[in-house]
Amino acid sequence: MVQGKTFNIFKQVFKGKSKVAEFAITNSCIAKCSFCDIWKQQPKVFIDHQKALDVIDRLADHGIVQLTITGGEPLLHPHVVDFVQKATDRKIHNAVLNAAPKLLLRNDIIKRLEAAGNDMISISFDSGDPAVMEESRKISGIMDDMARAIDEISKTKIKTMASVLIWNNNFDKLEDICNKAKNMGFDLISINYPTFSQSQVYPLGGEGISLSKENVIQGLESVIKLRKNKKYGIINTAASIKNIINFLRDPKLVKYHCFGGTRVLFVDWFFNVHPCMQLPHTLGNILSMDENDYKMLPCNECNMSWYRDFSAMFHGIKSIPVWFESLAAYKSLK
Repeated sequence: MVQGKTFNIFKQVFKGKSKVAEFAITNSCIAKCSFCDIWKQQPKVFIDHQKALDVIDRLADHGIVQLTITGGEPLLHPHVVDFVQKATDRKIHNAVLNAAPKLLLRNDIIKRLEAAGNDMISISFDSGDPAVMEESRKISGIMDDMARAIDEISKTKIKTMASVLIWNNNFDKLEDICNKAKNMGFDLISINYPTFSQSQVYPLGGEGISLSKENVIQGLESVIKLRKNKKYGIINTAASIKNIINFLRDPKLVKYHCFGGTRVLFVDWFFNVHPCMQLPHTLGNILSMDENDYKMLPCNECNMSWYRDFSAMFHGIKSIPVWFESLAAYKSLK
């Protein structure tokens, strides 16, 4: 199964079609994070089952090799396992995001996701302090639930990833958080860069991430040092992190612009395709788009981690350091 997905990545890269996408299947969420307002949105939307399967088919036809299923909280959608199965059937590497670990302890969801071919579950992890996590996410007992969920996932083929947002509470203590994540049993760690968005679909911001550029850079520079310790399994490449540091110091210094809208995409719960969560305009509706509709000039307007990190892989010969670092992270999973 995994080999088929890996072969598909190389095939699409060779054909020049490879893309990655986030697919938001609901705007409903249990967590009430201070830096994300999705949970406030009304009405609550859960995408149509059959249309969502059609979306994944179309994304596969358009060269998507990695699909991150997100929300809101995607585990609230009753058909999330079917969407993972469809991605697996189309040989797409897939990850499911999770903000409320207690959902992973219900209805045999972990075993069902494994049977459907889920490759990774990414769990939000903002602090090693249970009290801070409960306050940050407004979920009581979140760390206990997380520990139990990670233990259950460790019995499967699914990999776990701690999704760490740099914010006011942790920018100067990221090594402590990485140690806590590894001690809890996470296989990998991803670092998310704080960013603001006025998007009506995906509003982000808040006092918690109102950091100075100097504090963000301090955090990023510490991550580069932590990457040298292979035990943490930090997937952000040093080349991409340095690119973000350059962006924060002077946007003209960047080496890798963002390919949101051409190589990296966001599909919302209305099936509209966005270059990223930030920008207000859409490229069209995925159910009626074709491959020629993915057209947008390289962008350099924000530091949104998922889009910037993946985009750094699509710059031809300049991306060689990124690919080597990414392959090293992949091998660490063996």
